Amino acid sequence: MVRLASGDKLLLIAVLAAAGTVVALYLTWYYYNPSPWCTFSPGWDCEKVRNSVFGNVGGIPTATVGVAGFAIMLALAVLPFRGVERVGPWTTDRWLLVFAIMGALIGLGLTIVEIFVIESICALCLVGWFLDLGILGLAVMPTAD
Repeated sequence: MVRLASGDKLLLIAVLAAAGTVVALYLTWYYYNPSPWCTFSPGWDCEKVRNSVFGNVGGIPTATVGVAGFAIMLALAVLPFRGVERVGPWTTDRWLLVFAIMGALIGLGLTIVEIFVIESICALCLVGWFLDLGILGLAVMPTAD
């Protein structure tokens, strides 16, 4: 089994979380400024997903949840480099695991909705989910130190 040093693991999580934040920010911007570049076929159509009832909650783009989640994971990954090992009652590692599980479950739920309800997949949403799955994989990985 591959084991990374704690700092290496946190650095990888920070990189994935930063990428996820950028993807989610772009999807939030895309909600207000749609373009056809993300439409590849009827089954791969970001516009169809954006226009569905699942594209926003109360007029706020669903992607903003991703922005918040990835930004929180980025902060949690960086805090130990600043000497902060605990946030409230839990370690930053435990918080990272909790947020990674929540993100993976939300991504799974949205992907299921895209496939079976909307009948179209947003490629960028899928990228965001894969980034979160990568963070989850790293969060559960034991460290070498």
